[in-house]
Amino acid sequence: HNMRVIMNLASDIYCLANGRMLASGAPEELQNDQRVIDAYLGGH
Repeated sequence: HNMRVIMNLASDIYCLANGRMLASGAPEELQNDQRVIDAYLGGH
């Protein structure tokens, strides 16, 4: 996924990891969520 595009277009985002809900909320909240960073934004 192109996360920059998704973050700019969506008002609410639902992040799934391994078939389970990882996090949900506004893009501004999720871009600072360490779980989302690790799973989708390259926090390794």
